Amino acid sequence: MPEQLSHRDILRLRKAMAQVRSDSFLRCLKNLLIAKLPIDTLLILQFETHGVPRLHNGWLRRSALLDEAMAQYMAGAYRLDPFYQFQDLPADGGLYRLSEIAPDRFFISEYYLNYYGATRLCDEVGLLCPLPDGSRAHLSLSRRAKTGPYKRKELNCLRHYAPLLLELLRAHCLSLARSQTDGARLPEAAARSLASILQTEATGILGVTLTRREAQIAELVLQGHSNASAALKLGIAYETAKVHRRNIYRKLSLSSQGELFALFKHVI
Repeated sequence: MPEQLSHRDILRLRKAMAQVRSDSFLRCLKNLLIAKLPIDTLLILQFETHGVPRLHNGWLRRSALLDEAMAQYMAGAYRLDPFYQFQDLPADGGLYRLSEIAPDRFFISEYYLNYYGATRLCDEVGLLCPLPDGSRAHLSLSRRAKTGPYKRKELNCLRHYAPLLLELLRAHCLSLARSQTDGARLPEAAARSLASILQTEATGILGVTLTRREAQIAELVLQGHSNASAALKLGIAYETAKVHRRNIYRKLSLSSQGELFALFKHVI
């Protein structure tokens, strides 16, 4: 895949730049991207510091198959999305493949098996860039199983043009921020961490008290972290994380990550 822009590529790029502040931007961006490589979904989201992401615009090939999954995502599944969780961004943002930033047990987690199974997606690349208000702009480019995972040359092409795509993404989201007035305050549940919600649910519905650290471990387990990965994330010893996980399962009468996911699926 050549890294040089053809004359037609330049025309598509000029259209995307000209429409960066309009609703036509997504269409122009899609035309620019699919001329270089096949994609099956194109989503522009804004991850707030706390609370539900904003879906600014999106294009989904055969969208009917993904509508339910997107509704589930916005209802709470976003809390388990590695792109939503990823915070270690450079000032100019970056391009990341799902497999590069996902927790070590993500691809055998119930979230992946349930959520990605419903979408029939097999690979995802995301561009993330920080915005002045502390939120992060996210451009998601996904592939369905029928299309197949991204090839090395396709990833190299995206990485080559990532600075340009990030600047377009940033400019588009900033223009939306200027044109939109702030909506109502987010519901309390939306602004709370998943760990806090798990703690409340365990107490209120199950009559079980999880400590703050146990709730944090439960959140990381649901995200697809192993004991070792959770320990590293929280800065605690591996054995300590292992004990916390054992206590969670004992208190909730569970024996696996799948059972933990099933128990709290209604709040995810």
